[in-house]
Amino acid sequence: MKKILLLAAIFSGAVFLSGCAKKEPAETLPGQTAPTSIPTKPVEETIKERPYVSLNVSSDNHWLTIDIKNIRKEMTALEYELTYFADFEGNRIERGISSGGKPVELSNQTEFSKKLLLGSASCTTGACKYKYDENVNEGMLILTLIGSGGKEKYESAFRIQKGKEAKEGLSAGDGVFSLISTALPQNSLYLTISSVGIPVQLPEGVTAKSIPYGVFPNLAGKGTVSFKTSLIQASIYALSGKSWQKLETTFEPGKAAAGFSNTSLFILGE
Repeated sequence: MKKILLLAAIFSGAVFLSGCAKKEPAETLPGQTAPTSIPTKPVEETIKERPYVSLNVSSDNHWLTIDIKNIRKEMTALEYELTYFADFEGNRIERGISSGGKPVELSNQTEFSKKLLLGSASCTTGACKYKYDENVNEGMLILTLIGSGGKEKYESAFRIQKGKEAKEGLSAGDGVFSLISTALPQNSLYLTISSVGIPVQLPEGVTAKSIPYGVFPNLAGKGTVSFKTSLIQASIYALSGKSWQKLETTFEPGKAAAGFSNTSLFILGE
């Protein structure tokens, strides 16, 4: 339990700070000059450059599908690392999936998709036997984009919950975003995560004041979303189809809240 609480604290800091992309120099060959590290920038300045990330869980909680869109063409490769907790012989253990320490070449692709097994596989000619991890409900995704100018690193905590838990609140576990609804199917699984970027740019004149959060798969129904914030004049925006809808937002000390209907991606803007 202490380990889970410690990691949750790390997730909270990592996700909130990942509103600023962490930029690192790219690796160089002997004799080459290392590229200059680009200073960290706030989300207000980088939201148009960020990749859009969705993470969907299968109905049996055995697979995750990561989809990355809006990858800038100057990015030539990417790496991903996904860690999560699972039950094993009465204990809670940490497990992981990654690109294997070798960057995935993008070849001018602006999108990437990968189905990830929550467990292990033993494969012979023409067939695989799977052993699935049990009770996976929280974890962390680290995505690194690599270009000639350096590396951009994004970190997002995520949680997997059933629809019945939405009565108390679906969240990524970082204490920033929460979604409450009584309209979701009781036993359907939902995954909440920061989507890092957005698939559609915000309306002209609107500035991002938070990282975006998505609940996947897309929701059908009504509810309330809230953001932890010190702002008192911003608005919550929800992606509806191919455009952003400004929600009627109310404030109380430390929190902004708004009602929503049939949408799954949210951001705080001003």
